[in-house]
Amino acid sequence: MSPLRLRILLGGGLAVALLVPARAEAFDADRVMAFCQAGFMAAMTAASRTPPAGMADFTCRCFVDRVRAGTSIADATDACRQKAAAKFPLAGP
Repeated sequence: MSPLRLRILLGGGLAVALLVPARAEAFDADRVMAFCQAGFMAAMTAASRTPPAGMADFTCRCFVDRVRAGTSIADATDACRQKAAAKFPLAGP
């Protein structure tokens, strides 16, 4: 089993701890997706926001797809946060 590294994603108030395999071929998309969605929902709850239906799935699928394709975690986070914000505008507080 390849060693795992703990990575912390910080972006737009979203902090997600992900276990990212050290080797790309061991990438566990289901695990990353689950951690991403949990972090997404925690960030929304902390911000007292209710995300539109499908926003968590859209954002996390974007993230998983980009990281799997070789994009850095930081770049994938930024790009997917922007795409989700454009597709799912949130009303003000």
